[in-house]
Amino acid sequence: MPCLYRVKTEYDITSMCWGRGACPASKCSQPIIWTDGRKVTERYHTKYVLKGDLLKGNVSLTILNAQEIDSGTYCCRVEIPGWFNDKTTNFHVVVERGECCYGDSAAQSGV
Repeated sequence: MPCLYRVKTEYDITSMCWGRGACPASKCSQPIIWTDGRKVTERYHTKYVLKGDLLKGNVSLTILNAQEIDSGTYCCRVEIPGWFNDKTTNFHVVVERGECCYGDSAAQSGV
């Protein structure tokens, strides 16, 4: 899930969190990842990773081996100093079971 913020100087680097459920008034409800702006400081499951360049404001979330149970709303909150300045984005994710085709080619070829 893409989540980016503008970093012009090192002073723009800021903390952020990802959580399950819609973004609340502050912080993240049901947090899954926190950063201090430079590195991940808390991760509640190894399936959640940030593969982007944190120092350039890329805090996009990847869910490894996503399953149907991972469907739902996710919140990206970038903490911007000051009252009610945080950048928040809600994502509605649907993970559906895919079809598997292993063995089909062998059956079709008569093997």
